[in-house]
Amino acid sequence: MRWFRLALLILVVGAPLRADEPDWKTRLSAAIAHAVEKNPTIAEMESRIAAARHRIGQSTALPDPELEVGLQDIPTRDFSFRRDDFTMEKITARQRLPGAGKRGAQKRSAEAEVASLESIHADHVVVLAAEVAAAFFTAAEIDARTGILEASRERLRRVASSATERYRVGKGTQADVLRANLEATAIEERLTGLRGERRTAAARLNSLQGLPPSEPVDPVAISDTEPSAPAPAELFRDAESRSAAVAAAAAEVRRAEEQATLARLERRPDWMAAGYYAHRIDFDDLAGASIAFNLPFFQPKRLREKEAEKEAELSGARASLEGVKNEVRRAVAEAYADLERSIEQARLYRGSILPQAETNLAAAQEAYAVGQVDFLTYVRAALDRDMYEGDLVMRRAGAWRALAALQKASGLPLIEGTPKPGEIHVEK
Repeated sequence: MRWFRLALLILVVGAPLRADEPDWKTRLSAAIAHAVEKNPTIAEMESRIAAARHRIGQSTALPDPELEVGLQDIPTRDFSFRRDDFTMEKITARQRLPGAGKRGAQKRSAEAEVASLESIHADHVVVLAAEVAAAFFTAAEIDARTGILEASRERLRRVASSATERYRVGKGTQADVLRANLEATAIEERLTGLRGERRTAAARLNSLQGLPPSEPVDPVAISDTEPSAPAPAELFRDAESRSAAVAAAAAEVRRAEEQATLARLERRPDWMAAGYYAHRIDFDDLAGASIAFNLPFFQPKRLREKEAEKEAELSGARASLEGVKNEVRRAVAEAYADLERSIEQARLYRGSILPQAETNLAAAQEAYAVGQVDFLTYVRAALDRDMYEGDLVMRRAGAWRALAALQKASGLPLIEGTPKPGEIHVEK
């Protein structure tokens, strides 16, 4: 009977309690900040925005002036600068002046391009932060499941040792020993798989932060708290009005509108102002000025085709904006449903399934002690309890990953540590 009680005690004792890391939020915020600072795609977007801003100044500048220097009216039969009174050294300056309204439309188009890139950048930062959080909670889930399996494996090893001793003294069966050893080996196989998954999760987390994939990642303690998100109605409203993806699509519409305006302004002629000064050796110097303009309305087909092209692009940009809004609404709805499902499942495991598994284990313990169930039934009850604890860990981590997916879908900074617009800084 003493061997029975020892085996039962070893199986009933659970894994050590895992207190949440007091700074897990700090670690996550630091990982997000490092990703925003060092991820090369962020620096790329910053450079693209800087380049687009420089195009605004170019859009309002006049075309380059032209300067022409030449010799005019030299007699062909006798090369001389003095023989003919028309022979002169001439310098001419020209400046093209775009038609009214064209430079303003070009500037507004360039500004819309900058606004679009800035919104894309803001959305990219929110998405990057969400991906870092998802990788972070994946690593936390694997660490927690690994801890549960390691504790279960050690218990089974001790039980196998106890069963072997009981079998040696004739109080147990060989099948009990073999079953305990088999379960311990099976757990070792699952641990090997989890270690591989952990290396993959760590490599992804490091890559998102711009770190070497092999950089060690300290164990992450998963939070027992539930993630929270705004109410659905508020979230849908904010996602559509504040989403950076929607703002980027709206900026593209404005840019397409300005391009369409420029196409219509093509009908207005551009002007060319010119002046010259001519020096003659033995005669009076000459000077003159002129104004010229092009005649775009002599090419009506080209103008119509260009206007039609830009109107089609504008229609496409407007359709794209509606498509982005629809995609945001769909993705938010799916992510929110996943978040609610994960939270409800975690509550069910914590409040009902896991307590029932513990009750079942306690009942199996008592029944095995009095010989009402066999050793296999008792071991299965203990393993089921550990399995359900692992499932609870998966649901909790799934809820946090669902919040990350909700941030990614909505474009809103829902996870602590995610930079808000205007807080982004990249070292050059």
